[in-house]
Amino acid sequence: MKLRKNPLAHAVSVATAAAGSFVLYPATQAVGQVADADLEEVIVTGSRIRRAVSDAPSPLSVIDRLEIDLSGLENVADVLRGTTYNSFGSYRERSGSSAGQIALVSLRGLGSDRTAVLVNGRRVPGNPFTGTAAVDLNSIPLAAIDRVEVLTDSASAVYGADAIGGVINVILRDDYDGAELEIGFESPARAGADSDHASFVIGTSSDRGSALFTAELFSRDPIFDGDRDYSSVQINGPNLGDTIGVSAGGNTAFHPWFLAATALGDCPTDVYAGVLSNPFGVPGTACGFGYANISAQTGGLDRVSTFLDARFEYTPGHEVFFENRFTRIESFGRYAPAVGFFDVPADSPYNPFDTSGESYPWPMLDDGTPGPFSIFHRFVGHGPRDADTVRFELDSVLGLSGSFGESDINYEAYLRSYRYDGAEEGETYILQSQVELEVNRGDYNLTNPLSQDPAHLAALGRMAATLYRDIVTDYTAAGFSLDGSAWDLRNGPVGWAVGAETASEDYLDDYDAFREAENILGSAGNSSEGDRSRWAVFGELSIPVAESVDLNVAGRYDDYDDFGTAFSPQLSARWQVSDPVVLRASWGEGFKAPNLTELYVSRSQSFNDVQDIYRCEAIGIAEDDCPSNQVENFRSGNPDLEAETAESFNLGIVIEPTENLQISLDRFAIEMEDGVDLLGFETVIELENRGQLPDGIVIERGASTQPGDPGTLVSITRPFTNQALLTVEGYDLRANYEHSFSGGSTLAADLELTYLTKFEEVPSAADDPIRYIQEEATGAPAERAVGVLRWSRDVWTANLIWHYIGDHDEGDYEAQSTWDLTVVWDAPWGGDISAGVRNLTDEDPVTDRISGYDADSVLPLYDVTGRVPFLTYRHEF
Repeated sequence: MKLRKNPLAHAVSVATAAAGSFVLYPATQAVGQVADADLEEVIVTGSRIRRAVSDAPSPLSVIDRLEIDLSGLENVADVLRGTTYNSFGSYRERSGSSAGQIALVSLRGLGSDRTAVLVNGRRVPGNPFTGTAAVDLNSIPLAAIDRVEVLTDSASAVYGADAIGGVINVILRDDYDGAELEIGFESPARAGADSDHASFVIGTSSDRGSALFTAELFSRDPIFDGDRDYSSVQINGPNLGDTIGVSAGGNTAFHPWFLAATALGDCPTDVYAGVLSNPFGVPGTACGFGYANISAQTGGLDRVSTFLDARFEYTPGHEVFFENRFTRIESFGRYAPAVGFFDVPADSPYNPFDTSGESYPWPMLDDGTPGPFSIFHRFVGHGPRDADTVRFELDSVLGLSGSFGESDINYEAYLRSYRYDGAEEGETYILQSQVELEVNRGDYNLTNPLSQDPAHLAALGRMAATLYRDIVTDYTAAGFSLDGSAWDLRNGPVGWAVGAETASEDYLDDYDAFREAENILGSAGNSSEGDRSRWAVFGELSIPVAESVDLNVAGRYDDYDDFGTAFSPQLSARWQVSDPVVLRASWGEGFKAPNLTELYVSRSQSFNDVQDIYRCEAIGIAEDDCPSNQVENFRSGNPDLEAETAESFNLGIVIEPTENLQISLDRFAIEMEDGVDLLGFETVIELENRGQLPDGIVIERGASTQPGDPGTLVSITRPFTNQALLTVEGYDLRANYEHSFSGGSTLAADLELTYLTKFEEVPSAADDPIRYIQEEATGAPAERAVGVLRWSRDVWTANLIWHYIGDHDEGDYEAQSTWDLTVVWDAPWGGDISAGVRNLTDEDPVTDRISGYDADSVLPLYDVTGRVPFLTYRHEF
């Protein structure tokens, strides 16, 4: 890679640092070399008024092309996941997930669908695999990116819904002359996640226009649970709660009221995990199954991406532009063989329970005979469940931009067409109705699913099902904006911007008929569809109220065809107290309508590990000894949801005590009412304990075994709900220092720290808060930090990066530090060689010190790849 930047990108990054906005990895040239120059006025993320970046009133971080290259990362999702603003982590590519190997980012821990993602200043439609406003960052080609701007302040008044947590604006290249080819690979020290990439960029420009084209290939292998010590099968005691990667779903019979359980058959350890005690906390034994010996932790991914930017000045001061992004992603995920509950008649030869005796509590049929019992069974004879997904994304924008002569009014108008088309195929799933039929007539051998008996093999074929899912989103949008300056006041002209936009979306997520009928064991999900149209108008003023004080006023009016209207105002101010000191402040309100899936998605089934703290406390089991068991659960939409609203504050100070040192400190607070969310299992159980379950959430338990026992946890039904209040408060600290030595070398140091002081959720107005940061088991890290030390001289650059994630869950998750090192040599023949290692000390992700590995807690927050050596070569032609 060339250690140089075009003048605009360099000016943006350095001026942003001078304004107190942290540049994730600092520029190599001295700040003073650019800060004294005249900076071009541009549109800065968070405002539609053109200004020098140093005059922006809101906190902004810029990650430019150089910083991306020096990170050694191969996709934009990984770049953004490493920022401190991704407070609690975010969804990463998961094996076998219905989300189809997408990658998201969640600013301030508020959720990925409350983080607005823009490309070239225009909102990107949400990913239909999630059915939300969350954007799949894997679909944006890294080779096409010029810089990424992260606004850490709410901006609903400028961009509308989804900007409550902040804004990520991906600026794509448009001014490159020449051609370059890049190839690279990563080879982790541990098994899995080997990857390689190749990209090609070609561009040309003239006095009248420019054209740029990029193409990118990326491939990465899956990581299997068995390839990591912390996630592989572990049996640390006789109880199922003493295991990791083991389920009661090997071959286990349950009394229909979950009063007793027993392992069926011989439970051979060459197939199963052996006989274990207390499945789901039910007295008795289970034939366990080590699913982690088969399942993949992260999935495989192959991506092809292209980007085209073409601009032509058809008359002086006016140009037509066309932007096109195309992405094809093919992904793979694997789960262990299908597992599920199904009923078996009481007179079955497999019934292990004594049905005699009038006092035995057994459900009776109408004719007075005992009813069926349940079996939790793993269909090992069918092999693992594999999911293959192919998806296409095509995004095209056609527009006009320019300025009107002497009036100094700038304009932009655009039309957008976006289509997302995905298909998923899942193999070796099980038809529940056919299972019960085959068991009843004795063709399927429950205690020996690997039997080679012809009748059993024939039954396997009749029970198997291949599942399909088709997803389509069509999105069209149009908009225009005007900006300029007018009304010369005593302290300068008033800057202004106005505009309007409209958009419509049609969404379809079509599952196969088997899952529609809830007739599948081993898979969750159901169809949903909907459409939505909206329009909005917006305006903004920048008023110089004093010689060194600028006041910014913005407002936006949104009209949704299914949720009515909302007005979002925002006030922000910037005060240049003195040359080295700037104060900034902002206040705003935001609005977000529920996503289509949150409203209309059908009920779907899943099995997840849940720690039933409520029951453990009730029957005298200490929290440290409370087991975690797989529990059947259901999720669904809720058509009675209300819109969510938010109010945000930011107060900051920027100090530049010397020419080469900038420090900023911002205090932020976001308060959201009626936030739409799917409550976590631990939260649901805690609310049950308090007697505060929101409407629609249902917990089913088995019979009580002793006084005060609420009963064994059988199932949880969780529709989306409106939360009364969610409050996030904290601080962002940014520091940037750079020094040039007389010998020609440069040393730069940076630090970024985000510290959350509050993250509280109140399910209803009368409830006590759930404090995620301070005390609850549903905790998350309060601190995240990134530090950078860079040295450069002549053709050499070395970059050292420190990542820190604080402890959480009352110390059950310890703090973690990791280090990345990159060295770059600018070769004399026009090529650049970049080599490095991420996670130098090969740190494991942090797991719960008591219960061990939990994918839902670990994967969003920590990198599970381990030590990753990488090598990249880039050549300019």
